[in-house]
Amino acid sequence: MGDLAKRLGTAAVLVPALLVAILLDPTPWSVTAFAAVVGAIAFDEYVRMALPVRDDAPATGLRMVCAITAATVITAPTALHRVDVLAPALAFGAIALSFAVLARKQALEHAGKHLAVVLSGLIYVPGLMAHLPLIKADGKPHWLVVALCTAFFADTVAYFFGRAFGKHKLYPEVSPKKTWEGAFGGILGSMLATIGVGSLWTLPQLGIGHAVVLGIIASVCGQAGDLVESMVKRTFGVKDSGTILPGHGGMLDRIDAMLFVSPVVYYFVQWTQ
Repeated sequence: MGDLAKRLGTAAVLVPALLVAILLDPTPWSVTAFAAVVGAIAFDEYVRMALPVRDDAPATGLRMVCAITAATVITAPTALHRVDVLAPALAFGAIALSFAVLARKQALEHAGKHLAVVLSGLIYVPGLMAHLPLIKADGKPHWLVVALCTAFFADTVAYFFGRAFGKHKLYPEVSPKKTWEGAFGGILGSMLATIGVGSLWTLPQLGIGHAVVLGIIASVCGQAGDLVESMVKRTFGVKDSGTILPGHGGMLDRIDAMLFVSPVVYYFVQWTQ
């Protein structure tokens, strides 16, 4: 099976499940559970790449603490319906992870590096992912649909623009295949989501001007998220963050753009609507 067929097969399973969680469950708990599981897996992939984890050094205890911390950080703000809960959740998460690193006597030689890894991952994955269920918790499921479409449309249109027109490399030191033409296509795809799915369909209160602004900002940030993950993987010498999603690689490979788009959409809604 080719990569495209694998990607379509994975999407055929995940997309309907996510749409059911967003649109049919009147509470935010389905989306929160989905985000917590995805965030925990992605955080684990980040830790496994960075330590690195080997068969003779699986770091099982540390990884379990990371997974529990990720789920807690993602869940707590939604459970209490307050974004300001994110700060204390991150603070206590950092303390828990520090204890976990401190307890690994067999790895004290690299403890400073390991502490840096888990603390950076705490902000990078669950700290950003926590904004995704908050959009639903605020009673704005269609905004969440637009956020997801923004990342998906940007990625899809960027791919086809890059294949059809790509000549000028965007950032070859980090991602050799990405082009400026593809990046421009990504912006168009993002605006297609914010205008087409948003202003003209599910969110009539979203003005066209605001939709254009949101589409541009979300696309730029989402593409930056993609580049950041490519930079991380290049640093750690891996092609994919994992193998859990056929055709996509790891969970972090799939949500790298969404990690950056979620806070953009959440705060855009808070400040403009």
